[in-house]
Amino acid sequence: MENTELSVGDQIKTRNGWVEVRDDFGLVTRLGPNSELSYVLDPQGGNIAHPSEQPSLIFFGEVYKFRYYVRPLEIVACGKYRTSCWYCPSSMYARNLDDNRDAFYALAGSVPIWEWDEVGESFVIVEVPEGHKAILRHDSKKPMRKQYVVEEVYPISPEDWAYIASNFANPGRWAKEVVVVDF
Repeated sequence: MENTELSVGDQIKTRNGWVEVRDDFGLVTRLGPNSELSYVLDPQGGNIAHPSEQPSLIFFGEVYKFRYYVRPLEIVACGKYRTSCWYCPSSMYARNLDDNRDAFYALAGSVPIWEWDEVGESFVIVEVPEGHKAILRHDSKKPMRKQYVVEEVYPISPEDWAYIASNFANPGRWAKEVVVVDF
């Protein structure tokens, strides 16, 4: 499956494997076991500054995202965590904790987490400072601006740093076990 190309509407499910997805602009997304990535046409897209219908990435499970580079003045789209909300281009790791909670880790730079309300206006839920972890609770039965509660924001533990580094940031692991998919 190496050098496979994603098209709008495609979905990847990792099952017990590890998958790396790259774009032509330096974005690298690494998915752990039992994780998913969908490439979908979103009516507002993932760009909080310039909403328009465009392809967007929707993630679920264990997701590590970073960029090798960003060109000056380049508009960089964000991604959406399936059970929760949008987050923007900083290096980050996310995982689902249970049916109603997700954890977001800001690894290099702060990570703004945001959503669109029912009238198409964006709003920030929380901006996770670099080196911190945020736990968000979501309830899809409530109006959009009340769906999300920030339960906690606290420094990433040494154990979490070690887990992320050995499983997602370690280039040796990914050089051997990865399936590369381009979009």
